Amino acid sequence: MNIFKTFFLSSVVLSSAFIALKPINSQEKLEVTPLIQSTKGLSGKKISFPRWKQAELRLLKVNIPVGIKTPLHVHPAPMLVYVQQGKLKHLRGEAINYFSAGESFIESNNGSPHFVESVGKKPAVLFVSVSSAVGLPTTVNR
Repeated sequence: MNIFKTFFLSSVVLSSAFIALKPINSQEKLEVTPLIQSTKGLSGKKISFPRWKQAELRLLKVNIPVGIKTPLHVHPAPMLVYVQQGKLKHLRGEAINYFSAGESFIESNNGSPHFVESVGKKPAVLFVSVSSAVGLPTTVNR
């Protein structure tokens, strides 16, 4: 619980610092645009955070060449995925979702096995934020 309390207090302090900042040019303003927010992953399963180890945040850049697909896998920690470039096909059972540049989705750590494939004209470039724990893998192949 101390980790979450520390994280919360740090967030409040950091937020306060941004509120106090004034733009150099009075014509310009700080702009924050929420892109995605959910308590559930793409499969509809609730997300939860690992509690038995030291928390660890990860930010990954993933490049998937056109025509390449990942092995069937699951995620032991929740993640948020932003597609910067290309087009991604996400297949879980019979459910197929497509994501293009500028779109995001959330993967639950309680989701079933799935894979992704780069199906655009350019390689898929993804930024993946993982809320994990030290030593916990990002993916587990099935």
